[in-house]
Amino acid sequence: MKKIKSEHALIDPEEWKDHAGRRVIAEYHKKDSLESQVENEIQDKKNEEKKSSNSETTDDSSEQKLHISRILDISTAEVITYAFFRAMFGKGIHVPLKREGVIDMDIDVKDTDIILNTNNVSFVPPQLQIWRIIFTYKNKPIIEYGRGVKRSMKIHYGSAFIFLLAMWSGGRKTRKAQEKAAKIAELEKTQVTGSNND
Repeated sequence: MKKIKSEHALIDPEEWKDHAGRRVIAEYHKKDSLESQVENEIQDKKNEEKKSSNSETTDDSSEQKLHISRILDISTAEVITYAFFRAMFGKGIHVPLKREGVIDMDIDVKDTDIILNTNNVSFVPPQLQIWRIIFTYKNKPIIEYGRGVKRSMKIHYGSAFIFLLAMWSGGRKTRKAQEKAAKIAELEKTQVTGSNND
């Protein structure tokens, strides 16, 4: 029997035959340089089209994110947490928090009411040797706690009073702005319905 000499130095033609039970998934064949250049250009065009379509979908996704953020407002979060709570605990739950010298408190949840009942106010915060925590408003300290503070906590009453006033006035301004926006939206809605009826 005469053996066929392979044209390729490394591969014997007998090895190209598929043996029983073997399945070829993919094959690689080296192409001409001109052929491969044309295929590369086609692939580049496809990639550019894909990028442009991806940028369009990202615009859509940003709109979807905006839509989701509109849906998940405070009232929606309240409804979801209420439904979850009712499913887990029913109409109410009582949680006592008691630790000697730290906290003595009861948390009662009855239907839609959350009651925080403090029985003892002898809370002594732990002494910090390394950290010092400073809560400020407009770079003026209100509460200092931790390293180097005598009696473990220092309250700057003047800054605290200014901070409470700022919170009160800021909340009032925000409520007025929300009421004004609601009135404007209601007026626009009545105008639109009135024009549709005409």
